[in-house]
Amino acid sequence: MQEKLNRIFCVAPMMGYTTPYARKLYRILSKKSFLFTEMIASKSMLYSKNKDLIIENDQHNPVALQVGGSDVEDLKRCSVIAYKYNYDEINLNVGCPSKAVQKGSFGACLMRDKILVRQLLESLQHEKLEISLKCRIGLGKNLDYDFFEEFIDEILKSGVKIIYIHARNALLTGGISPSQNRTIPPLDYNFVKKIKLKYPNITFVLNGGIDSMKKASELIKHFDGVMLGRLIQNNPFLLREVDNIFFDSSKTIEVSEDIILDYFNYIKNKIDNESIFRLLSPMLQMFFGIPNSKVIKSQIHEYMRNKKLTRIEDIFIKFVRENKVIFN
Repeated sequence: MQEKLNRIFCVAPMMGYTTPYARKLYRILSKKSFLFTEMIASKSMLYSKNKDLIIENDQHNPVALQVGGSDVEDLKRCSVIAYKYNYDEINLNVGCPSKAVQKGSFGACLMRDKILVRQLLESLQHEKLEISLKCRIGLGKNLDYDFFEEFIDEILKSGVKIIYIHARNALLTGGISPSQNRTIPPLDYNFVKKIKLKYPNITFVLNGGIDSMKKASELIKHFDGVMLGRLIQNNPFLLREVDNIFFDSSKTIEVSEDIILDYFNYIKNKIDNESIFRLLSPMLQMFFGIPNSKVIKSQIHEYMRNKKLTRIEDIFIKFVRENKVIFN
């Protein structure tokens, strides 16, 4: 088993966002944050011809590969793949509420069958990988701590020691979208506090409703770790403060031309095999909250249509050079 890694600050798995390219940027900005892939369906991991574009791990460690699936044999094979790609952890998603995921019989709907979830976690066991789970606190409109506790009681029989908990129920009916499922069901951090008291030796990482670094630093006093998603998606450059705030590092990353060069050197060789928007979308968040950036973004999008990556790189370098004070 791997040495114990610090999960005090984690970047949540986000479909369409925590791509290998986003993780590259995140790692440039924070050396210590614990990262996640997007949730990857087990069938895609096993059979997709383009799986390398999805699960590539180019020294993004510490990092977890998140998988969605409900077939024991498939997940056994996924665990082997995670090890081959040098992931530190493989994480089973039983929290995603989307209709597509429900149709595949995985994600949050698996919380209805705690015994199956335990069996799936057992199937993922690998002597050189940490196994973990990401779940909600329940299903439906009504909060039910007994349901949540019984679920955790059962899945811990698998030997899993790390659980990431989005402290909301998942609403699987009523036409609620995944984005609404991140805001409409009420948060209840007390569920996570209570289960932590019962199982003090299990690592419980809190997810959901953490909309500022200040809030994250306050919550860390009560939980084993925090997991942030949309805040980092919208403004990944907040990560440059993380090592200092959460890991007692004396160094804060400075936003400079070097970051741009490092990132573009990473994506240049991938332009023939990958969507330019997918390659550049993490870096485009640099303009979050920056006044009068509309013209620059328009120019970048024009160059994106023609795959003029060098021109785009030059724009970013000039922009950072002129706005260092704002960023730092």
